[in-house]
Amino acid sequence: MVVSLGAWRCPGQDMRNWKPGDIFEVACPHCGEKVEFFKDEVKLRCPHCQQTVPNPRLDLGCAAWCAYGSKCLEGYGQNPGQEGPPKTSEPDG
Repeated sequence: MVVSLGAWRCPGQDMRNWKPGDIFEVACPHCGEKVEFFKDEVKLRCPHCQQTVPNPRLDLGCAAWCAYGSKCLEGYGQNPGQEGPPKTSEPDG
């Protein structure tokens, strides 16, 4: 998800500024198959077993100091500086 605030784009979520490690694979805790994450994805469904897999390396830390942090996190249901992973309304299956 890239947050666009008018003509300005969040530099932390702009993939042009990402490092190679910001896209990574983890083993599904349910079946062991690989699931590919982008650093800002909260959770995904495993393409093999269809179970929900949380992103173990979710990185939204820039929102704590960025002037637009509150706007960026609106979709995640979290405020800058709030501890814990962002909350989502997607049901587990």
